[in-house]
Amino acid sequence: MSIPPPPFEPADFDERCETCHAPPGQLCQAWCDTGYTAEDARADAERHDAHRDAKPPAP
Repeated sequence: MSIPPPPFEPADFDERCETCHAPPGQLCQAWCDTGYTAEDARADAERHDAHRDAKPPAP
């Protein structure tokens, strides 16, 4: 059983990737397994779209 990675912290987006040295907020190299991946970007986009499409709470 694998342990899920810890959640991202705001400071994580201010640092280069430890493995491939990709700039902050950019996708890591294809061979890198430690940083921000295309899968992460897709998940972020889906969350953003879901939040945008959600109806505002009723008063």
